[in-house]
Amino acid sequence: MYKLTNSTSITRNDGASIPANPANTDYAAYLQWRSEGNTPEPADIPPEPTNRERRAIEYNRKSTGEQFGMMFDDQVNGTTTWLDWRSGIKAMYRK
Repeated sequence: MYKLTNSTSITRNDGASIPANPANTDYAAYLQWRSEGNTPEPADIPPEPTNRERRAIEYNRKSTGEQFGMMFDDQVNGTTTWLDWRSGIKAMYRK
């Protein structure tokens, strides 16, 4: 009748998403259902991220400002810090 999600909400068998809010009557009904000894279906296991998604996660570990700072410093100092950083991520997570 109910299914857990990977967030705090619960999904009902009709597809309704119920927020975990005690003031919500649907959530109160869910708690009552649980207190009667029922168990919800487990949440779906999220799929592994693709290499493209992993790259994006790594790129986003540095803010845009940090990346522009690296680019600027490379221009001023004649270094390749930013390119080396990006190449390292691309090497870790090939397409």
